[in-house]
Amino acid sequence: MLITGASGRVARRAAELLAIEGRALRLMTRTPERVPRLARAEVVYGDFAEPASLDVAFAGVTTALVVSGSAEPGKRALLHRNAFEAAERARVQHVVYLSLQGSSPESKYPYSRDHALSEQYLAATRLPFTVLRNAFYMDMFLDMFDATGVIRGPAKQGRGAFVSREDCARVATAVLNAPPGGIYDVTGPQALSLTDVARSLSVIAGRNLHYEDESIKAGREWRTKLGEPAWQVELSLGWHEAIAAGELERTSDAVLRFTGKRPLDMENYLAAFPGLLRPLQSPGSTS
Repeated sequence: MLITGASGRVARRAAELLAIEGRALRLMTRTPERVPRLARAEVVYGDFAEPASLDVAFAGVTTALVVSGSAEPGKRALLHRNAFEAAERARVQHVVYLSLQGSSPESKYPYSRDHALSEQYLAATRLPFTVLRNAFYMDMFLDMFDATGVIRGPAKQGRGAFVSREDCARVATAVLNAPPGGIYDVTGPQALSLTDVARSLSVIAGRNLHYEDESIKAGREWRTKLGEPAWQVELSLGWHEAIAAGELERTSDAVLRFTGKRPLDMENYLAAFPGLLRPLQSPGSTS
C-alpha cells in the first residue's frame, strides 16, 4: 500500500493507523527525513514533478492514497495527473484521492477548481478509485489569527462544516481497506461561521479572539502589501469567499459511516490534541 505526501499531517497519521493494523506500507515523500519510522514501512523518495520517481514509488502497489501536492492552482492539478498516470502504468487496483468539499469548476476557491480538474484526470485513467472530499480543516484556523487575535476575510456569516485532520485520516484508513468506488464529502459534525469558530477558540485557548468581515477589495489590498504573490492572495480570498457562498456548509455522515464514530467537534479535537493550540497560546493564556 502506497501513501504519498507521507510527511504531511493527514498522510502521516493515516500511515500510523495502518501500521497499527499491521499493514505493509510504502511511504512516499520529497523529505524522507521527516517521515515516521514505522513497522513494515518502506520510505521512498518521490516527487509529483518527477514522473520517473513516481514509477519507482508506484511499482507493485495494489492500493494508493494520493494526497494533494503543493503548487499554484492549475499547476497543482498537472502534478496530480502525473501521479494518477503513474498509478495507471502500475495498474493500481484502488486509488484513494484526497480532494476538497465544494470541488467544482465554478467554485470561488481556486484550489476547489483545481481539485475538480484533478478528479477529471483521475477518472480519465479508468482505474478503480474513491474520492474523499475533505472539508476545510479545523486546525487551519489556529494559524490564521493575527497578533491581536483577529481573523479577517470576506467570509461574511457563511458557514463551513469544518473537519478534524484526525477524522480525515481515520476515514482514509478505512477507505483504503474497503472496495473502491464513490465520491464522499468528509465533514465535521456541524456548520459554523467564522464568528462561531472565534468564539469557541476564545474559550478553549483562554484568549479574546474574534472574526472581522471585510470586503474583497480591502482584503486584497492588505494582503498584497504584505508581498504575497498574486495567486496566494486570490487563494486566501477565495477560501473566505467559498465559505460565504455556502460551498462547504453541508454536513455528511462519512465519518460515522466509515469509522463507526461520530466526527469530532472543535472542543473534543483540541482536547485530544492539545499541542495544536500552541499558535494561539500567549504568555497570558489560561490554557
